[in-house]
Amino acid sequence: MPSEMFERGRRDAEADALDENYYQYYYDYKLAYDEVMRNHRRTRRQLMLGRGGRLLLRTLPILLLLVAASYASYRYIVPAKTRAGIPTPTRTPRPTLVPPTPRPAETPTLELALRPGSFAMVTGTDGAALLARKGPGKDKPVVARFPEGTTVKLIEGPQSANDLQWWRIELEGKTGWSAAPFLKPVKPPTPANP
Repeated sequence: MPSEMFERGRRDAEADALDENYYQYYYDYKLAYDEVMRNHRRTRRQLMLGRGGRLLLRTLPILLLLVAASYASYRYIVPAKTRAGIPTPTRTPRPTLVPPTPRPAETPTLELALRPGSFAMVTGTDGAALLARKGPGKDKPVVARFPEGTTVKLIEGPQSANDLQWWRIELEGKTGWSAAPFLKPVKPPTPANP
């Protein structure tokens, strides 16, 4: 059951007669007064929205008719005036299609790879000479050294040893076996004219 101060706060809010002393010192009075005032404000807002909504519902069809009429006058009446001075376009003949000429067949290019009879360049030695050994494997004796950047001819191979592929290479009469990671396939060198 609400207290006497709560009821008094409700009555004063409905009469719009705020008693400052009660409002400051009695919590129940303030609580009831604020609740009634919130309800009054809410209903005023709802009334305003209701009036505005009814006004909008009445004016919306009229606005839509005005917009449709202005669009129709722009779309259908204005172009008719401008069409009178524009000559009718004539037909342009279509161009004759010429069949495309066939492309000449491309000659297949051989992919560079390490294989007997091909050429390779010594790379990846950080400027040091590539060691050529008597046979495939790191344990074989060194028989020749090939500087980095020189082109060598692959004589035979590959053979596996020490987890590497080994190729027998030749340059200026010196031959030996070298590891594949240091050989990069290249095109055959062009012979020098005497």
